[in-house]
Amino acid sequence: MLVIWITVSYLEITIDLYLGYFHELYYFSASPELSFGAVAIKLFMSPLFAIPFLNFMPKKSSSFIPYSIVWAIFATFYEWTTVYFGYLTYTGWRLWYSFIFYLLIFPIVRWFHLYTKH
Repeated sequence: MLVIWITVSYLEITIDLYLGYFHELYYFSASPELSFGAVAIKLFMSPLFAIPFLNFMPKKSSSFIPYSIVWAIFATFYEWTTVYFGYLTYTGWRLWYSFIFYLLIFPIVRWFHLYTKH
């Protein structure tokens, strides 16, 4: 669990720095400036999604596809709430990009989890 926590946090922060800070597609909090608070939240939020995702993940690939779609919908809805309440501000990013991203990242998280288990 610790390996997953560290890896997911690292990926989240790296991707957000790349897309949000360098490409200015979105920013967190009320300012486009990089803040310690936003990074600190990133250390906890993504792993808190990844751990239940992996804990209840079906073993069969045929069951994993609808499972990951449901999680992508849930994660996209959660992201929409952060935009709605003003924590996340899009400047070039679209919500549907996030849905596609989640559909791509969940199989990678699954593979990494299965890889680290063996």
